[in-house]
Amino acid sequence: MRRENCHPKKVSGRNVKAVSNFFLRARHWQIFLLLFAVPTIAEFSAIGVIPSGIPSWHDFGPGGFFFLGVMVLYFLCFLAWFRSMGFFFRSIVKPELRMEIQFFRFALVYPVVYVPIFFFLVIPDTGVPVWVILPLHLACMVCLFYLLYFVSKNLVLAETGKHVSFYEYAGPFFLLWFFPIGVWIVQPKVNRLYAEKSSTEAFTATSVAKS
Repeated sequence: MRRENCHPKKVSGRNVKAVSNFFLRARHWQIFLLLFAVPTIAEFSAIGVIPSGIPSWHDFGPGGFFFLGVMVLYFLCFLAWFRSMGFFFRSIVKPELRMEIQFFRFALVYPVVYVPIFFFLVIPDTGVPVWVILPLHLACMVCLFYLLYFVSKNLVLAETGKHVSFYEYAGPFFLLWFFPIGVWIVQPKVNRLYAEKSSTEAFTATSVAKS
């Protein structure tokens, strides 16, 4: 029997693509449930379970760790949604209009690295001075705002096919900022653009196969 060789990088690439396809195809109500309803329920469930002024991780308790796990999962899903939209929109924008991707990649990775550090330093009373946490926290905020900027601008670039000003992509920017409301408007646009690209690719593949 021939044994198939599955390279780890190829498997990882397929997994990333599957996650991206899920977020690009997902309906607005699915994104709403995943990124707003579930974390909100977890937050209300944690009321009274997590004590205030936790001196150490030993006092956190099972309920606290469950809530922390849900919030970390929510944050990762939130970043995965933005990553999926950002890379997809940029891929369908005209080459001459495409934005640089390097800082977008950094803005996706930095919060993932920073958040565990934040929890480790802030949740227990470690006595870390504010001047240590504040610059790291501000850098995280800059990254999150850049994600909003990158995704919203590329969405409008993909829709219009021309250079746009902030006035033209301000709507999607603020809709994504207040995403519990904006998802009902932005996600249908994501679905439409994804369906159009899929239809074009399918038509091209059929044409090549026939020729």
